Amino acid sequence: MASVLAFIIAASAALYTCAAVAHAYYVARSHFDFLARWCTRAAWLVNSVGLGLLVVHAGRPPFYTVFEFMYFLSWLVVTNYIAIEMLRDNQAAGAFVVPAVAVIQVIGVAMPKPAADHQEYLSPALVGWHIGVSMLGYLFFLAASVAGALYLWQNRNLRQKKWGPMYHRLPSLEALDVWGGRFVYVGFPLLTIGIVTGLFFAEIEWAHFWQTDPKVIFTLLVWLVYGGYLLMRKVWGWGGRRSAWWSVIGVAGLLINYFVMNVLSRTHRFGV
Repeated sequence: MASVLAFIIAASAALYTCAAVAHAYYVARSHFDFLARWCTRAAWLVNSVGLGLLVVHAGRPPFYTVFEFMYFLSWLVVTNYIAIEMLRDNQAAGAFVVPAVAVIQVIGVAMPKPAADHQEYLSPALVGWHIGVSMLGYLFFLAASVAGALYLWQNRNLRQKKWGPMYHRLPSLEALDVWGGRFVYVGFPLLTIGIVTGLFFAEIEWAHFWQTDPKVIFTLLVWLVYGGYLLMRKVWGWGGRRSAWWSVIGVAGLLINYFVMNVLSRTHRFGV
């Protein structure tokens, strides 16, 4: 099982890399859209198989190590991208999404893989309501950052009067701004539920609220960043470039929260 899983993980990384290259050509030449689309879907299919094998091999949800989180988040992000691409019939976001996922997958190939272990580390309720819901919130924040990046790219094209191939494929600035805001509107309550349920289950299972835990403190800071984003949009009417930059910079906090704070935390350090 371990050797098959390692092969599948390497294969998905290779296919995502091919898809990233195809998207790079798609940015410059429109006739690579078919190759970019189907390389991405083939990579997603192999990623799905690998994710299933990972769950069977480890005997638990794929949330406990950095590698598992990266592999599962890759699958979530690409699933979301493919769904939007099919609904909107637009591949422009793939120029940002697929290369980022390819980098994550290539890094994952070199990381330690989880051993087979069927021990129940955390209660299913905690996994679902705290970890699972928080990850969904992360997914929508990542989607908002992609919309923000596309907005900044399209805005730059307009300001510099560059009418390249990508200009005609990207949605309008208004659509990108609206969707960026909608993604945060969905992600923020999900993160809020994740935080509240995490504190609730912490009191039940460990009889404390992790008040001095770095992960909890930084998560609250991330919550304030996105809460401030919504406040600025709703009360002061912020939008456009300011909101786009806020989303792009804000997603850096999410990455720090997982890849740095998990190492510093004593209660959230589930694995390497």
